[in-house]
Amino acid sequence: MTRLLLLCSFFLLAGCPRPGDRLPDMQLSQVTFVGNQPCITYPVASGDRITSIQIGSTDSDSFRQMFDENPLYPASGDCLPTFSYRFEANKSYTVYYSLDNDNRVRQKIIEVHFTIAPRGAEVRP
Repeated sequence: MTRLLLLCSFFLLAGCPRPGDRLPDMQLSQVTFVGNQPCITYPVASGDRITSIQIGSTDSDSFRQMFDENPLYPASGDCLPTFSYRFEANKSYTVYYSLDNDNRVRQKIIEVHFTIAPRGAEVRP
């Protein structure tokens, strides 16, 4: 009886996602290349601030930076910062930016996927 009560209380406390839960709003962005360096752009709204960035590659190299204390305010039309991350040829990358805005209820997650082509070849978004 005690086990049944414990099991039932676990499920009541755990909860699960429902349609009304506030999950982040995932948005795809654009990437262009200058040489082998990506320029990631997104139509920034007034008040948008970057609170984190995460870069991952096919080789499990990763970079993560949080800006909770000092958020970054991107300018519309400018490349989003990559903090001098060294992108290498022949690798695929995924980049995520977390954007908060006091004018929105939900946080936005900006996502982009791209591959850096071998030297001398075309680059592929």
